[in-house]
Amino acid sequence: MGIIKQQSIINSIIIYIGIGLGFVTTIYLYPNILEPEEYGLTRLLLSISFVFTQFAHLGMKNIAIKFFPYFENPDKKHNGFLFLTLIVPMIGFIIFLGFTFLFDDFIAGYYQSSSALFSDYYWYLIPLVFGILYFEVLNSYVRARLHSVPGSIISEIILRLLSIILLLLFFWEVIDFRLFMIGFTASYIAQPVLLVVFLIIKNEFFLKPDFSYLKSTLIKRMSNYGLFVVLGGVTTLVVNNIDIIMLGSLSGLTDTGIYAIAFYIGSVISVPQRSIGKIAPSLIAKHLKEKNLAEVKRIYKSSSINQLVPGFLLFIGVVANIENLNEILPEAYSGAAWVIIIIGFSKLLDMAAGVNGNIILNSEYYRFDLVSMIFLVFFSVTLNYWLIPIYGITGAAIATASSLFLYNLIKGIYVWIKFRMQPLSPKILIVLVLSVVILWCSLQIDRIGNLYLDIAIRSISILILYSTGILAFNVSEEVNKIWADIKKKIL
Repeated sequence: MGIIKQQSIINSIIIYIGIGLGFVTTIYLYPNILEPEEYGLTRLLLSISFVFTQFAHLGMKNIAIKFFPYFENPDKKHNGFLFLTLIVPMIGFIIFLGFTFLFDDFIAGYYQSSSALFSDYYWYLIPLVFGILYFEVLNSYVRARLHSVPGSIISEIILRLLSIILLLLFFWEVIDFRLFMIGFTASYIAQPVLLVVFLIIKNEFFLKPDFSYLKSTLIKRMSNYGLFVVLGGVTTLVVNNIDIIMLGSLSGLTDTGIYAIAFYIGSVISVPQRSIGKIAPSLIAKHLKEKNLAEVKRIYKSSSINQLVPGFLLFIGVVANIENLNEILPEAYSGAAWVIIIIGFSKLLDMAAGVNGNIILNSEYYRFDLVSMIFLVFFSVTLNYWLIPIYGITGAAIATASSLFLYNLIKGIYVWIKFRMQPLSPKILIVLVLSVVILWCSLQIDRIGNLYLDIAIRSISILILYSTGILAFNVSEEVNKIWADIKKKIL
């Protein structure tokens, strides 16, 4: 079994377990234990932290993936690459601290009128950024070593288990909201600590630097790449988080909390993309370095269809159970249905594009990502400012979906021009038609009396019909091979 397929399957299992835990926390615990404003605060803090983190790592998150093959040498402890991976972000974190202290009045004041609670917890950004920063750079290093599973376990399972514990302690009044927020922040600091433990156990925690290996030409290449990746990555994160950030200032933390719940449900559809995305970038970087474009093209093609097959299944399941989800959530969240559908559809478009971004970022054309993203940031910010005051959380969802579509269209055209590669295949039409037919049939069937029985019957029926169609039409060779392996083990 190929390493992408093997680790993608393991990552998918881990992520689906994480989804189960996330369902418990996001659909049951957060809405019923925290007020929408309090939950909105946690999402706003995270969104701002992710944007700051992109600046602070100074490109090292992506440098670790692209340049590790140049340093790789177990006998020489990879020529001090881990030391470099850790020291560069520390410089960025110190710069972030200076920015945080200089502009604290401006940032906190920006949210004062609509989101006053944010001002009380503004300084929690510092430990949050530190934890997220070092988890991301360490996870990139671990993934460059082709170990994509540990980071998945930590972020998808352990982090969510810690959230469940904190929410229950708050619900039972063992801790107050401030202690909950301290624990919430500490859980993100725990993530990089656990990755360090993993590297120590694997005997791969090599902190000794090797400055002799850092030739001026290599330093220049890494610096140039890091600069463009930082700027491009910042714009990507701005586009991905601008809805939350702007909702917090334009609509308040209550709408932010409602939107965040709906966004989470819609984003469940992107699970296959996340599992493939944990291992594919490292292999693409390796094949591009070796100029093995045929293998890059194969990964590009397979990533699209293999993301869309489970993605459409999840989309059908979510949309078919929209009324059930509305019944589960508190009444304050009843207006989130269209947000769920729009965000879910945007994730399908993103998955159809395959790994186009990874191909650009790990090639000699990585600078293009910055050019396209600068334009996209202006487009996204403008669209959010225009649509949020008119349509509220639905406007934010439309702006996000439009931005994702435009971004992928631009990247897809560029990859075609430079590499003569495109990810789409005629079999996608089979998946689309099959999905539309099954979803339409499901929506014609009235709900039965018991909420959870209806969810179970509806979801299982969709799974059986969809899986049968996918296997019958041989849409994905990988899916059919997995099914053949399962039958051998069962029979």
